[in-house]
Amino acid sequence: MAKRIVTKIGDIFCVEIDNEYKCFFQYVANDMSQLNSSVIRVFSRRYPLDYEPNMDDIIKDDVYFCAHTVLRLGIIYNAWYKVGKHLNVGNPNEIRFRWFEEIDFSKITKSYTWSIWEINKDRQFIGEVSEEYESVDLGIIFSYDNIVSKIKTGKFLLKHVD
Repeated sequence: MAKRIVTKIGDIFCVEIDNEYKCFFQYVANDMSQLNSSVIRVFSRRYPLDYEPNMDDIIKDDVYFCAHTVLRLGIIYNAWYKVGKHLNVGNPNEIRFRWFEEIDFSKITKSYTWSIWEINKDRQFIGEVSEEYESVDLGIIFSYDNIVSKIKTGKFLLKHVD
């Protein structure tokens, strides 16, 4: 029988990159406005592989990016593993996402159909992305390999949307 995977808001996960260093992220919310997906905040700091995680220190780090993902698949495919939990999940109500409405985004060089939203709130159409929204994280539900790619290289595996 398959092992049951239980994740809870506040859980902290470790991602090991190329046997060189590790980074951490925290599960901070579920976003009903994006298919009830898990929202994570990925921390900036890179730690040596032998670092013993201290949850208090990890959550004090700067947030590198936030994203929607499926935690279970990352665990199943050994992209990350749970290392602990912390009650401080920041302020998920301040996390915003953006996305555009075109279906085939691989052919898009510029979109005029962008929307932004906060977790569990309605989307607001903004049209073209202004400077104010350029740093808002993308709101697609990213696969585990996209999350690892962004941590490792600073880019998602998607074309034309970083």
